[in-house]
Amino acid sequence: MIRETVGHLRDLPRYRQILATLARYGYQDVVAALRLETIVRPLERAALGDEASNLPRPRRVRLICEELGPTFVKLGQLLSTRPDLLPESYTEELAALRDDVRPFPAEQAEAILVEEYGRSLDACFVSVDPTPIASASISQVHRAVLHDGRVVALKIRRPDLHKIVAADLDILKNLAQLAERHLPALAVYRPTTLVREFERTIKRELDFSVELRTIKRCQAQFAKDPMVHVPFVVEEFSTSRVIAMEFIEGVRVDDVAGIRELGLDPADVAVSGARALIKQIFQFGFFHADPHPGNLRVLPGGVVAPLDYGMFGQLDRRTRERIADLLLALMGQDVDQVLKALDDLEIRGDSVDLRELRRDVAELVQTYCDLSLATINLGVLLGELVALIRRHRLQIPPDLVLLIRSLVTIESTGRALDPQFDIAGQLQPILRKLAIRRFSPGRLLSQATTTAQDVQRIAMLLPDLLSHSLESIKRGELNVKFDLQGFERLVKQLTRAANTLAGGIVVAGLLVSSSLIYHAGATSLAQVGYGLGVALSLWLIWNMSRG
Repeated sequence: MIRETVGHLRDLPRYRQILATLARYGYQDVVAALRLETIVRPLERAALGDEASNLPRPRRVRLICEELGPTFVKLGQLLSTRPDLLPESYTEELAALRDDVRPFPAEQAEAILVEEYGRSLDACFVSVDPTPIASASISQVHRAVLHDGRVVALKIRRPDLHKIVAADLDILKNLAQLAERHLPALAVYRPTTLVREFERTIKRELDFSVELRTIKRCQAQFAKDPMVHVPFVVEEFSTSRVIAMEFIEGVRVDDVAGIRELGLDPADVAVSGARALIKQIFQFGFFHADPHPGNLRVLPGGVVAPLDYGMFGQLDRRTRERIADLLLALMGQDVDQVLKALDDLEIRGDSVDLRELRRDVAELVQTYCDLSLATINLGVLLGELVALIRRHRLQIPPDLVLLIRSLVTIESTGRALDPQFDIAGQLQPILRKLAIRRFSPGRLLSQATTTAQDVQRIAMLLPDLLSHSLESIKRGELNVKFDLQGFERLVKQLTRAANTLAGGIVVAGLLVSSSLIYHAGATSLAQVGYGLGVALSLWLIWNMSRG
């Protein structure tokens, strides 16, 4: 039993720690439902203390994630971005997860740098500050000075973190399978799919070479935009475990007083930040998925500088156009277009009551029918849309969830800088431009060319297909199967109709022939014919009434 559940005996202590933590925080019911209570020692099943037992369940989930370490902190942060899966009380609590943890010793940081660079730190830097300026669950950051005088931030991955994460992912996969088997209430949310998505996300975050490529891609995006500054990277000192990027001072984007000290209007900064994100989403399809105030700095001149490049979303052109359709339909209060856009974006469910869904969408849209674009709170509107999606148990693509989160975050940041900030007004021009671009001559020509290529490919395949089909017919190997719904019932109805018709013909023949015989003088024979005709007529009426 244990070998089937745990998989590897080396994971048993970690399994026990995870399950014991769940039990101690009042989730014994979950452990029991997963049929894993035998793994937890009796003493570890003790109830919470009086203080902790009074905490709300969402708060307990956050404390569990913090206690279980980096993998679960990141899992909690991922779940905080999924309001389509969890109620608002849980997502808000998980969004407060502490990502600032105790730093690992400077000696370990130095050892990692020497191992990655293959030379001493003196050969690489003038100085490296042993005190980290930030410490998170995945990495910590040290300030360093290059020999050419440039100041860089060294982001160093925690030692042995990949081994811890790999073990935790194996356990999470197994727990997800058990949840789908034993917890029907969770099975509808596809825990195994969620764990696979999380595995993909955290592995990308652990590989700093992915973040390096992301920074270079963003540099290309904003190379000609003077209002956005992407930090330079030093590739010589960047590896899969370390990344060296420009150390940016600046002012936090939510520091209104600091922004005013730079001689800037906070309202202008709000517009610059929103335009940068909107440009990433709808022009490039590659956007910052975590633009919270701690990740954004404001430089002199109102230039916005994103700092962290670990979490990005990606959208292809067709998806961007469909998202534009959805947002325009929402802001234009068009129920039919909202429903069509949701379907085009593959926001669907296994068993959805379409009539109820339409009613709820209409109710949502009618709530905003009397408001202008300037007074629509897009964050609230998108939040209510996500709540509707969760209520109907629709499946929503992960990148679309990241997009909604980014728009909501940037709007809340913008309104903190300027209460009159209107992200809907910033969105509408680019959304309409995106919609119109679909009908440009170049786009239509491109689509026509693609269609012609598809037709040509089908035409080239058709002769071979027909040839194989004819050969199969010659060999008697081609079987044609018809599956008619209700075929037996149809046969019975046709048989009854045929019998009724035949009976009617016989009755008519008997009556006509009996009349002829009667006029010929054979009265008794004619009476027999009439009697048979009446009997058959009664049977015919009875049979018709049954049909």
